[in-house]
Amino acid sequence: MEAAVRQSRMREDQLRQREREILRDSLEQLIDRQLILDEFTTAGYNLPDSIINDVVQDQIRTEFGDRVTLMKTLRKMGQTYESFREEQREAFIIHSMTLKNVNQNVFISPRKIELYYEANTNKFHQDEQAKIRMIVIDKSKHAAGEPVKMGEEIVKRLGEGEDFAKLADEFSDDARRFKGGERGWIEDKDSDLRKELREFVFKAQPGEVSPVKDLEGAVFVIKVEERKPAGMRSLSDVRTEIEQTLKTAELERLRKQWIAKLRKKSFIRYFN
Repeated sequence: MEAAVRQSRMREDQLRQREREILRDSLEQLIDRQLILDEFTTAGYNLPDSIINDVVQDQIRTEFGDRVTLMKTLRKMGQTYESFREEQREAFIIHSMTLKNVNQNVFISPRKIELYYEANTNKFHQDEQAKIRMIVIDKSKHAAGEPVKMGEEIVKRLGEGEDFAKLADEFSDDARRFKGGERGWIEDKDSDLRKELREFVFKAQPGEVSPVKDLEGAVFVIKVEERKPAGMRSLSDVRTEIEQTLKTAELERLRKQWIAKLRKKSFIRYFN
């Protein structure tokens, strides 16, 4: 009983500590934001209303579709259009000031990429993968028995040498029909593909087409295009990914360096 109470108190203490850390991080982010806005004003920069109008209109199109939807959303949130516009203005200023003061032309040397790869081999292990195409025939869209007949016709025509992508465009009922049924690379354990379909995919050889798979709700025909065995991804496969990771880290370091300079020439006082 006492042990359970101690564990409960420890969890509560950990939660309170985490809450304090989150509040502290949020406060520091607000301070950084205000320092950048103050720097914009102190430097004497000016942002014409025409630019903000364009920014706001672009945001409305991207996030809300139209002004009517925006206004409905703002009302639900208890926010005014003026405050929304000011938020967009401040976000634009912060983005522009960051681009101006943090050098975006970061160069990552090939040696740094290689060292990162060697030090983080656990990040680059991959399970067995398969690259597939799939035709999905939705039973709710066809008369009873038709989906299986369609699947059989597809398999027959594939056996006669017809192109899977063209047949996917002709028969498939899902959105990927326009991409020839392409599903890209999938891993067995991480795929949302049904179990019955995964079992075929990870036993089939490249180029092999499944028989008609008559499952609940739909009929499927799958083609396995390529296979990759489990193992380490090669450096050439992940070089661009590592380079982007290192660039992001370096840009964040430079951003923090710039913020530190802003903090150094400012007076910040905390109140409990």
